[in-house]
Amino acid sequence: MTPAAEGADSECAARRRTPGLKERLIDATSRIVASRTAGRLPEALARATEAHRALRSAESGELAPLKSTLPLLTIQWSRAMDVADHPSAVELYEDTYETALLVEQPHVARRAAASLAWMYAEQGHTHEARNWLDRADAIDRPAHGHDTPLFLAAALLSADSLDFDEARAHLAMALRFPPGEYWAAALWMRSLLCRSAEDRTELERDLTSALSQHPADLANSGANLRYIELARWVLNRPRELSPDGMRTALQPSAIGGLIESEMAYRQGLFDESQRRSAPLLTAGTAPRFRALALLLTAASRFHLDRTASALDAFRQAHALAEHEDLLLVFSVIDGADLHELARLSERELRPIVVEVVYPRTTSRQRIASLSKRERQVLELLTTELPNTQIAERLFVTTNTLKSTLRNVYRKLGVHNRRSASEAARLLGFDRSRE
Repeated sequence: MTPAAEGADSECAARRRTPGLKERLIDATSRIVASRTAGRLPEALARATEAHRALRSAESGELAPLKSTLPLLTIQWSRAMDVADHPSAVELYEDTYETALLVEQPHVARRAAASLAWMYAEQGHTHEARNWLDRADAIDRPAHGHDTPLFLAAALLSADSLDFDEARAHLAMALRFPPGEYWAAALWMRSLLCRSAEDRTELERDLTSALSQHPADLANSGANLRYIELARWVLNRPRELSPDGMRTALQPSAIGGLIESEMAYRQGLFDESQRRSAPLLTAGTAPRFRALALLLTAASRFHLDRTASALDAFRQAHALAEHEDLLLVFSVIDGADLHELARLSERELRPIVVEVVYPRTTSRQRIASLSKRERQVLELLTTELPNTQIAERLFVTTNTLKSTLRNVYRKLGVHNRRSASEAARLLGFDRSRE
């Protein structure tokens, strides 16, 4: 064989040994999926980013063999970026949706649209979420396990509108299939719709079980960490937490800061509540979490007698919640605080918000559960008398009064004197003019 022929054979062999773009991307995708499911999110994200970069820099001749395979690859890269909480996930999901439609792969297009609907709904961009829900629904296919984010998005949008019956119906559709990689999102959605102590107990058990079944790295980072934090927040909100308990619960995330703010507010630590909410007040914060932070800021400033700035924060929260139809966020503060802030800021609450978040009929029913002594204390709370003088009037010790106050707050569903006083005035228990 001549040297020239040997060289040509060697070159052909080298080409055979060097995989093309399609083979490289398929191999990269299998590694991305393996890293993602094992909880190695930084590794999965890095590989997905590298694969996307290689695709974008490829020449047109290399792209032709990828035509039918590409959506199946990019949906996996998108998911890796999504779980890792990388902002590029949105753009890549959108590209996947468009490409899948072009190459007539409607099942992949529907999957991408469903994921986008959930991402937007979770962040509180409800108009975008509904847009992607409509696009997914327009692809008429039998319900499938990949539709889990679609049903979860519909459930969350219904819950945000305070239509809990519809939300439960959508959630039931989501739970017809194993939640797969949306297991943490499904737990958060279930927490929002708990109706009874039994529901809460079952969810807490399922949360513990889910955490034991998934890699710790997968549960303690990225989007899953946020969903778990949110689920725990909803489950723990009604409980009384000590200052020590608050300190041990601190989380190094934006949602952790929001949780700390709400815990501080519930304990009357209003300066601390404002401090924890402050980082979430920027325009770049997702609407859901910014609205929650604004409401906690408004209520805390109100209790600190910073009325003007409290009303400014409440007006911003109200505008944001109304624009995005995020009515559920109003429940983050006490009903009495919500009512007073709305009244002073001259902002009207929708009837359903008043009914669900600030139900006066329910408050009347709670009044009926008060003992005679607790009713006497409630009446005196509407006066300017300090607790020591209230105790003297009732011929009890201050410690006994504090114990009675805790019972009153618990039965009324409030956490401080101002909220209890406002509830008492609305229900006719007013001795402030005496």
